[in-house]
Amino acid sequence: MTTAAISPRRIAEALLLALPLAVAYGPVLAGLIRQWAEDPNYAHGFFVLPMAGWLAWRRRGRVNATPRHPGALGLALLALGGVAFVAGTAAAELFTTRVSFVLVVAGLIWVLEGRERLRTVAFPVAFLLCMIPLPYVVYYQLTFPLQIESSRWAAMLLDRIGVPTVREGNILNLEGYSLEVVTACSGLRSIMTLGTMALFLTDLVHLSRGSKVLLVVASIPIAVAANVARLAVTAIIATVGGPEAAESFLHELSGVVVFILGLVALFVVGKVLAWIDRARR
Repeated sequence: MTTAAISPRRIAEALLLALPLAVAYGPVLAGLIRQWAEDPNYAHGFFVLPMAGWLAWRRRGRVNATPRHPGALGLALLALGGVAFVAGTAAAELFTTRVSFVLVVAGLIWVLEGRERLRTVAFPVAFLLCMIPLPYVVYYQLTFPLQIESSRWAAMLLDRIGVPTVREGNILNLEGYSLEVVTACSGLRSIMTLGTMALFLTDLVHLSRGSKVLLVVASIPIAVAANVARLAVTAIIATVGGPEAAESFLHELSGVVVFILGLVALFVVGKVLAWIDRARR
């Protein structure tokens, strides 16, 4: 069943709802965009919105083929989002306030379009969560173990390729240079970015549900390996060209190259999983 063209009444309803939503969430979204711009760990947030929009656009045929049945039960989800917004604002807790935006969007779709249409676009709506930075307490609990593990694996790799390295915690001591694996180099940034890309790929590559889960899980070791490779490359640059070379544009360039290789590895894993699914069928 297809739906009729959007009526002026529905446009008016949408505008009436968009106004209070913009007033309430304008400062929240402005702060979110500011954090994306200032914190490189979450720069991928700029891409999440257009990616989610594209995922929703891919489903437009299925949405139009689904009957529109506005549901009053969506008010419960809308109320939950409102409570999260008030609680987060009162406690100055950014994560809760930002998550409430996704809940409110889902609730509005349920109320205006119905549960079945919400189910059709559930993945693009849930994908918006990827743009929300982690709470700082969670972020720092994750980064320290990653710093230690990345340092350990980088030291092992450097020893294997003949670069003498002495590790002290998260510091790699080379000849004439000490490389500290700081929070930004823990690998969490790569995990979050490649994890987001893995979720996006699950919608592009025809995979079974189990293979989709495997692809997302695979993004973690791929991201860790990419980060370890970047640390090793930085150490080699420092050994060959000195500290100045390690801290030059080559450091950033190596990060870009290694990240692209991580994306390629993720895509290859997706294709392999798709091939295994086809073979099983």
